[in-house]
Amino acid sequence: MAKPSLWGLKKLSSKPWPVAGAAVSSPQGQVIFDLKDFLQTETISRLFVRVRGNVIIAGAGAGVATGRDNPESLVLNATARHTPALGVVSKNALTPRGIIQQSIFDRGYSIHGTTVADAAGTTAVDYWLPLNFKMPGAVNPVEWGLPLALFTSYQLVVTCGGREQLFTGGTNTWDPTGLIVELWADFDAGVAGAFHLVEEFEQVVPVLQTQADLQVILERGFTYTHLLFIAQTANAKDNTVVNGITVQSAGRVWTPQGDKNAQMIQNWNRETHVNNAAESLVGTYFVPALRDGMASRGIDASADRVEIKLDVTLGGGPSNVIIRGRRIMQSALQVKAA
Repeated sequence: MAKPSLWGLKKLSSKPWPVAGAAVSSPQGQVIFDLKDFLQTETISRLFVRVRGNVIIAGAGAGVATGRDNPESLVLNATARHTPALGVVSKNALTPRGIIQQSIFDRGYSIHGTTVADAAGTTAVDYWLPLNFKMPGAVNPVEWGLPLALFTSYQLVVTCGGREQLFTGGTNTWDPTGLIVELWADFDAGVAGAFHLVEEFEQVVPVLQTQADLQVILERGFTYTHLLFIAQTANAKDNTVVNGITVQSAGRVWTPQGDKNAQMIQNWNRETHVNNAAESLVGTYFVPALRDGMASRGIDASADRVEIKLDVTLGGGPSNVIIRGRRIMQSALQVKAA
């Protein structure tokens, strides 16, 4: 009798792009996958949302780039919820920019698709957005996996757009009818034990004025293990917005106020997480709270909320800071051995 495979990588589903027809600006559409249609008791290590196919561009009136990631921002965001919810949104409105920037610190460098120009012709598109579960850098990475046996559904909603996400103005039309959205899964089988209940989220904080103490509150009940700050002006990453980042909770201070530490956080990131010396960290600041791979040394917000204060400068505007984080309830999920 053949032994069962202990892990696998496979395409779960392919679906047509939800926006069809040539247009200067397209309405948004959604593609929905439920992992439980394809897998039952496996533990998800990683999902890949892959976009591939051809875009037909017509006309001679090119627009101006919006500043968003091209071509990744043809996807606006991805949200995943499991049933039962257990008080979290597994992947909470994650944007391509947040996914790409966080991936720098998960793998050591960024991966970008080939840019699509706003010029007439048939252009091939092929890129993927990784959604991590098994956690790089953790002492036991599989503890972060998603044990599907505990859930009756796991629905991933991918929101898609068109040319307007990448270019503004101009008269060219884009026809994305030839694109498809694929969902691939990297998974482990036969894994039992304790797993963390994980939520990955993004929160957009508008920067409306220059101030030393722009306050953001993160809710209690979790341990925060990853905090990433992405500063933007007019959709482009901007290194002049954030001067300092304070993280504190109930008298505990992880990064003190007044240090003007933004540049040193970037330097710290290069020392500890970035493997490519040419990698751009413009506007990107990562606070690595998964210390020595142990979630127990993270930012403890089990009883008190986390308070973040941003020292910011408003320049040309409009500006904002994306706070992207991972927070967990430690060992909250138990899977018994078969």
